[in-house]
Amino acid sequence: MATFFSRSTKNVSDVNTTIYTSTSDSTIILSILVANTSTNATDINCSLLDASDVVKSEIANTITVPISSNVDLIGNKLILSSGNKLRISTSTSGSCDLTLSFVEV
Repeated sequence: MATFFSRSTKNVSDVNTTIYTSTSDSTIILSILVANTSTNATDINCSLLDASDVVKSEIANTITVPISSNVDLIGNKLILSSGNKLRISTSTSGSCDLTLSFVEV
């Protein structure tokens, strides 16, 4: 049975931080929404890592989030295997909030 989840992270750090680790072989990421809460534009980076912490791909690489705006980092669904991780950082610590929506099947 599919279970839907939403997780929020306030004040995303400028240090790479794991925001999600898949515990299912069928995790579907629906949205990675990043909102700029600062008074300056900020850049966001997001990586997909395997269970050994090796970067499989860059989901976002220096994507600018304008002042008082938000960006969805994925244009479609993203499937994660068990142990895969999403890691994120910003150019200015505390400048963004993040909401992650996903389904574990």
